[in-house]
Amino acid sequence: MIARFRKLYESGMINMFEGNITVRMPDCILVTPSQMEKDRITPEMIIEMDMDGNIIGDPPSKPSSEYKMHLAVYRLRDDLKAVVHTHSAHATSFATAGQPVSGNMAEIFMFFGGEIPVCSYGAPGSDAIYADFPRYFVQEDKDAVLLANHGVVTAGKSLADAYSKTEAAEKLAMIEKEVRLLGTENELSGEERAQLLAFYKNRKNRP
Repeated sequence: MIARFRKLYESGMINMFEGNITVRMPDCILVTPSQMEKDRITPEMIIEMDMDGNIIGDPPSKPSSEYKMHLAVYRLRDDLKAVVHTHSAHATSFATAGQPVSGNMAEIFMFFGGEIPVCSYGAPGSDAIYADFPRYFVQEDKDAVLLANHGVVTAGKSLADAYSKTEAAEKLAMIEKEVRLLGTENELSGEERAQLLAFYKNRKNRP
């Protein structure tokens, strides 16, 4: 968990005092600490929390102020075991513009089942920030969303899975921006999209 957190920092997807990760364990949620320098976090600083948001034990650190957003994801989907929240530059630029990451890239269908949508704005740390999660994580079965004027949230069956979606969302956002600068886009046919979505569904249903 700490290694992934540091990798996010080293890759520039989070800065010194932003971004957070949680992992769901059988008997608790592991939460990264708030306002800590990412390259100085130790295992002792990771907070254990129950599903009601109660801190277990007496950790030396405070949990990320976004922990309620993470708990909201876990309460909606039993299959999700890790959540990553970043302010990565390219994906967050779409979130700030209020535009989904979309386009005709094969990977956006293969790994996200289509566009990465934008949730309505909510102040950081507030309940409003995850008000749209039932729509996207449940009704539309998404594993990644943009937070309007804020950042990105990805979730997965493992921390590695959630982290890979974070990287993919940022890369796809960067490519989509470049495509728009080029001014043209190679369209995929309905049949081609259906084949890619079938891959997505098969991949998602794997244990």
